[in-house]
Amino acid sequence: FCTFRLTDRLYGIEVLHVREISPYLPTTPVPQAPPAVHGLVNLRSRIYLALDLRPLLGLSVVNITDQSRLIILKPEIGQDVGILIERGGDIAHVNAEQIEKRSGAGDSSSDGASLIAGVCKLESELMIIVDPMRIAQAVNRLFNRVPR
Repeated sequence: FCTFRLTDRLYGIEVLHVREISPYLPTTPVPQAPPAVHGLVNLRSRIYLALDLRPLLGLSVVNITDQSRLIILKPEIGQDVGILIERGGDIAHVNAEQIEKRSGAGDSSSDGASLIAGVCKLESELMIIVDPMRIAQAVNRLFNRVPR
């Protein structure tokens, strides 16, 4: 898992879904976009949609710092999509028995709860596992709610 922090909580996303991790780059705001859309980023002449997971997870918005990063997801998850994180972590190798899958995953009406695939017990803390496919689905639902 590629680990990262949001409001001092440890999160992880399967490294198979991560294309790269980039330092934070200035973003261009998207007018009338949902709060989870931080903006557009130009990374090596390619435009990416930078998502802020905090609103989707029901967390308060935190200011960008020099430790902020952008996790670029692989195209099969979302074409040209990145996740804005407060600070990156390490790569965590875990065994399947360390993971407790979320019961009833995907059937919650709460966007934040539906993003969580499970929890992993690490030595010093718990890692909340985020499902990138559910992120893409949540963003699609958000854009479908935007007035035209």
